[in-house]
Amino acid sequence: MSARLRRIMTAACVATAVSLTAGCWTRDGADRVHPEPAPPAYGALTEGAATTPLGRPDPGGKAVLADAAVTGAAPKTGPVRAGQPLAGQALPTNQWWTSALTGRLERPLWGRPLAIGSTDTGLGISSAAPTASANAVVTPFQPALHAGGAISAVTVTGYGAFHVVLRAELRDGGAIQITLVQGSPVLYLDFEGATPSLTASGPVSRVGGAGPLAQLTVAGQRWDVQAEDGAGWRQDGQRLTVDRPGRTAIAVARVPDRVDGDRWARALAGAAGDPVIRTTASMAYDATAGTVTQSLRAERRTGRPGVWALLPHHQAGLVPGGDLEPIAGGYPDARGPLSVARATTVRVRVPMPGLVTEAPAIPLTRPARAAVLADLTADLARDPATAKGGSYFGLKELGRLAVIAEVAKGIGARAPQEAALRRLRASLVDWLTYRGPGDVRYFAYDRMWGGLIAVPAEFGSGDYNDHHFQYGYLVRAAAVLAEADPAFLRDYGGAVALVARDYSGTLSGTGANGFPAFRAFNAYLGHSAASGFAPFADGNNQESSSEAVAAWEAVTRWGIVSGDEQLTTYGVTHYALEAATARRYWLGEVGERPAGYAHTVAGIVWDAKIDYATWFDPRPESVLGIQLLPLTFGSLYRGDPGPAAARQRELSRDVGGDPRVWGDLFAADLAVADPAAARRRLTAKLPREESTSRAMVRYWVEMLATYGPPQPAVVADGPYGLAFGTAQQPRLLAVNPTAARRTVTFRRDGATVATVVVDPGQSIVRQP
Repeated sequence: MSARLRRIMTAACVATAVSLTAGCWTRDGADRVHPEPAPPAYGALTEGAATTPLGRPDPGGKAVLADAAVTGAAPKTGPVRAGQPLAGQALPTNQWWTSALTGRLERPLWGRPLAIGSTDTGLGISSAAPTASANAVVTPFQPALHAGGAISAVTVTGYGAFHVVLRAELRDGGAIQITLVQGSPVLYLDFEGATPSLTASGPVSRVGGAGPLAQLTVAGQRWDVQAEDGAGWRQDGQRLTVDRPGRTAIAVARVPDRVDGDRWARALAGAAGDPVIRTTASMAYDATAGTVTQSLRAERRTGRPGVWALLPHHQAGLVPGGDLEPIAGGYPDARGPLSVARATTVRVRVPMPGLVTEAPAIPLTRPARAAVLADLTADLARDPATAKGGSYFGLKELGRLAVIAEVAKGIGARAPQEAALRRLRASLVDWLTYRGPGDVRYFAYDRMWGGLIAVPAEFGSGDYNDHHFQYGYLVRAAAVLAEADPAFLRDYGGAVALVARDYSGTLSGTGANGFPAFRAFNAYLGHSAASGFAPFADGNNQESSSEAVAAWEAVTRWGIVSGDEQLTTYGVTHYALEAATARRYWLGEVGERPAGYAHTVAGIVWDAKIDYATWFDPRPESVLGIQLLPLTFGSLYRGDPGPAAARQRELSRDVGGDPRVWGDLFAADLAVADPAAARRRLTAKLPREESTSRAMVRYWVEMLATYGPPQPAVVADGPYGLAFGTAQQPRLLAVNPTAARRTVTFRRDGATVATVVVDPGQSIVRQP
């Protein structure tokens, strides 16, 4: 192993199995930037002595990874703005601040409710309200204030689970250290070699404050700007400067609308010179209650609690206690109004929907079984154009084959199951084994950012776009195969684990291995983001919320099959939170859209806007359909009949009739509310989505027709079952994808409803 690769592998920050980064790079009281210690590297990514492969990802395994720099798979864009000591380390892509690693803040960073960006006047600070139209809700970047002067260069010097530290060099000399925290209305600035100053974008009214505090109104917005104790503010028209030498730190805060002035003043007191130095995020799963609790913690230098702006999903699941103190007031936001609180730690609780991690056996009628079997035959006879695709379409084909194998197992059709598994094994081995120059499908390790690149890359995945969307298909498919083929798990399990860790983040007990502490998932937002480098004025974005949820289902499945309990818990917790935010922000099942937006569903959710659109097709079927694929047994988080029926009505309205494309996905979604109507749609004329198994659609419809919709009042042991039907007469589906007998417990309000013993690789339905 080269010295440089060893440094990359051992210096990345690491999280526990149920947490994001523990503050990756932080500042201590002495103002020194330092990395947290990392455990030893997992396995080995060794470089071959005379060949290009980096080598096998685990001792004794057969998988081989290529070196992205040698094969030409490495991204053309590097983290050129990584300052010391981040330079040369594996750094997060896909984050709300990643664009700062590749540019000079030409594109704003959206911290919510604040956004910052480089302008001709200095560091622009914006907190503009969104504007809604029929097909979009857009938040403009309209700086009310500008800090310092024109910026010549920006580097990233630190980060945590939901904050970033930047150093901006000023063209006229001096620099500003900037600490921007997601979900904080307070921006922390520390000037070096320059007098702290702020310039308003228009006429500024000084409405109050004294000494260190100046209370301003700019363009109708209230701003509180605070200097360090002992200093004051000198105003010259639209410009304010600190009036005492040696006082270098200031805090800039957007005052909430309808604020409780006394509580706000107490919360903001002493903010200058007391920045957030560490942010952490962790999640815990309570199997008895069927809930997942996320803890977001922001630590300031003095230990005092800070001010938070809470998103709608935070407000809905907010857990009282600790030092949490609500403050009256709020901010407008494209996702819904933000509330305000003072706290060190914010805890948010969401339901764990339950998971079906084994093909359920459904008591089919003879005609229904024959129809599913005919669909299996049609699935296997079809050689879709995507079968030879790259990192997206090629991996989607793995997902299709895995689902075919699951349905075949569910109806006891051994021949189709084995045929699907044979094809699946051959394709997986092809992807996970680099055979040297001329190989057209493989994974390569990228030293520059620290991650795996699937070749050929599609939809920008070579720049870390969509890794969770794409790689989730492979990880789930590998779990299905590994359950049936222990030899595959032995020979290729290490490589599959690396693929899972590439998009999920580094996990405790497995080490850094050259990956960043987190990649796709955003702790404060409660969901993932798709763009690797986010080169957009509206920040990062995510289109397919359902593929994001499926990525965590895949992590859960792999954790179970590989016997990694920490990985299983990591998958379960992220599945629950991603599912909750998908239902709220994309599907619009809860909460209200801003007035003027004409839809319930959103196609793309950005840091700064919501779009009724997709990256590939403007039709309403695509906007909704991309929130419904892939169809797996993990899709039952969308199991509420009311919202499912409403989606169908809105789609019919927007299309003007029946869906013109992807009708199979909409038939499956309809089955949650009306399985009989969904069954009637399954005709030869039904327009189909190419990567969706015909047999899976029919089996899904029959499952819901037989058992009823998911029943959230009764919870199972996480990824080992799900209740269907009604709270009074639930049907309890217990599954066991492991190699040992398992007891699955079902509970209602914490009390045991039933315990079900399931043999390895089997499923059982009971009615208590």
